[in-house]
Amino acid sequence: MFMREPVQNKIVARRMRGFFRQMKPGPRDPGEVAVQYGRHLWDSGAHSLVDEKKLSRSRFYVGLSVEDTGLTEFTKRAVLISDTLLLSHDGDAEFHELGHYATPTTGFDMTSAFSSAATDPFTLRYGMRCPSLPVLGQWILDAEPLLRAGLAWYLPSYLTITRAEAGVPRPVGAVDYLIRDGRAIEASGGEPVKSRVVRPICTMELPFVDGVGLADFGRITIDEFDSYSAFRDFLRLSFLNIDDALNDTQSDRELVKLGLEIKDQVRSVRSEMKRIKGQRAVAASGAVVASISATLVAVYGPALQWVLGVVGGATPGLWGMLQAGGDHSTRPLREDRWHYVWALSKKADRNTL
Repeated sequence: MFMREPVQNKIVARRMRGFFRQMKPGPRDPGEVAVQYGRHLWDSGAHSLVDEKKLSRSRFYVGLSVEDTGLTEFTKRAVLISDTLLLSHDGDAEFHELGHYATPTTGFDMTSAFSSAATDPFTLRYGMRCPSLPVLGQWILDAEPLLRAGLAWYLPSYLTITRAEAGVPRPVGAVDYLIRDGRAIEASGGEPVKSRVVRPICTMELPFVDGVGLADFGRITIDEFDSYSAFRDFLRLSFLNIDDALNDTQSDRELVKLGLEIKDQVRSVRSEMKRIKGQRAVAASGAVVASISATLVAVYGPALQWVLGVVGGATPGLWGMLQAGGDHSTRPLREDRWHYVWALSKKADRNTL
């Protein structure tokens, strides 16, 4: 049966899916992917996504400016507390040209949105500031499930060049925090609620996240979306409940306690999964016979069902074995917030072997 992909932010998801739709099948060069992404947002109007972020009523639409090495790390962390995550680089990174126009752009002025105004009426070249196109492109490929769901996206730091002169890029206004040395520094008057959840997620020990690659993290997050959403609410509430008046040592102690609680809950889920697996193994011993019997009853009617009931006697019989397969379902457990963390932990454990 076809399952619809979950969507967090419809506007972002629509734009990201449009980008992946236009990509050609086959091997993908990460550097070229980054270039195509930069051109796609320039042509389709990245300003609309920026405006959507600014006008969003969500208190958890978080914008982070990260160093090149932090894209993957902080994506996995910030997605745990954000509705939608915007990532960007600052304007000091290397310039990469994306294209040019013979005349100034019409309609919305991308120049004024992302860099100093370019007044030269002739050739207009444009590009973006990025430390490494291959690294950015690989992030886009690995983060595809998150992008397609509107859980995350990347905003290029655009820059225009006229003749031989380049404009000075302005800081991206949609960024709330600059990530430096693993810490979140307020960039544009971030809301107190955002600060209460962003700062601790940047420094808290999260082995179940750090041990998983971004591609696996994105796939598990989408596959376990209900459980992920429940865990996200749990983390938000936990961070907001930490007294803002506590000093650094006290706050660290609260985060350690939270980390231990998460570990304990993951152990509980692991134990329950083992129990269910054991029950299923017992039930499976007669599953084939039970399935055949059910088919025969469907064909020959109640008469055969009565005979099988007699043969079964005081034992659970074929019908009991058939029913057992449905009784030991993991569905309720999968909807629990700790199942998502368990799934990540299980993948992280496999990666360490």
